[in-house]
Amino acid sequence: MIGIINYGLGNINAIKNIYDEYNIKTHEISSEDSFKPEIKKIILPGVGSFDNAINNLKEINLFQKLLEFSKVKKNYLLGICVGMQILANKSEEGTQKGLGIIPGRIVKFNSNYVTPNMGWHTINMKNTNLIFKNISNQSKFYFLHSYYFEPDSQNHILSDTIYYKKFPSIVFNKNIFGIQFHPEKSHDDGKKILLNFYNL
Repeated sequence: MIGIINYGLGNINAIKNIYDEYNIKTHEISSEDSFKPEIKKIILPGVGSFDNAINNLKEINLFQKLLEFSKVKKNYLLGICVGMQILANKSEEGTQKGLGIIPGRIVKFNSNYVTPNMGWHTINMKNTNLIFKNISNQSKFYFLHSYYFEPDSQNHILSDTIYYKKFPSIVFNKNIFGIQFHPEKSHDDGKKILLNFYNL
């Protein structure tokens, strides 16, 4: 079973529908009470701003629960778009502290670039990982963002992508993954990423 965080940001139904297609059960987590201990994999979607995402998580008492969840080695967490960005320590977009479970910061694309970065891009896989099963460097994914993840260590970058400049498109720290693109909008290749996360 996959847990999906519902904190008012992101299209959780699009993710749920993909798992339904493969008869994989999902469970919506929208409060501390709906946080089931038997769930070992959680998806944290997100659209909008960094501070808004942090505030929404705190309002439903899930900020601390996600921190606790991430510390258990057998648990897996996948952040998508803003859900990825709040895995960092801080962001140029706001003043709130992030979850800090993948050390780094969120920075804005240079003002000389057209933002947001919106459209389809390939990824350059820098490390082998089961999240990449049946994925190649020709696989394309849908991006929509003006900020990107700058990890403290290059060792936390699983793949990068070029939009005027190179930026991390997938980051990780042991059992924690963050992806900048939207797998739920990325057709067959996006489905593969979500299925690979389920099969980790």
